[in-house]
Amino acid sequence: MCKAYISGALTDIKNPEEYKQFYESIALLCEEISIEAYVPHLYTDPVNNPEFTPQEVFKNDKHQVSSSDLVIAYLGYPSFGVGMELAYAEARKIPIIILYEVGKRISRFPRGIPTLVAEIRFHNYEDALSQLKQSLINWKISQQVH
Repeated sequence: MCKAYISGALTDIKNPEEYKQFYESIALLCEEISIEAYVPHLYTDPVNNPEFTPQEVFKNDKHQVSSSDLVIAYLGYPSFGVGMELAYAEARKIPIIILYEVGKRISRFPRGIPTLVAEIRFHNYEDALSQLKQSLINWKISQQVH
């Protein structure tokens, strides 16, 4: 079974529960189409799991990214951690899908990552999940061809 790492801002964001629910919805969508999903906040949330040191979080998340077949990243909220996860994935030639809202200005740097397989601009979460489902199906088909 393929594995996806779900990347998204967690620190110092407005409405964290809304974003966490979105990340979990992405994971459920992955599971529906037989892609195992790792959602970092379910294990090392900065608020719910303060006992983990920064070094432990780095080691864990780095391992989870490197053992994934795909990284799915929400870029609608700036995050140093997300940027580092994307750079780490790209360095290991791991395919990446990015998502963000229509109208948000997103840096060209992550949008130009060579391992990017889809860039999804969405109007609402339902739209995001619909587009993501098609991108994941296309990605899985391309994996079977190789």
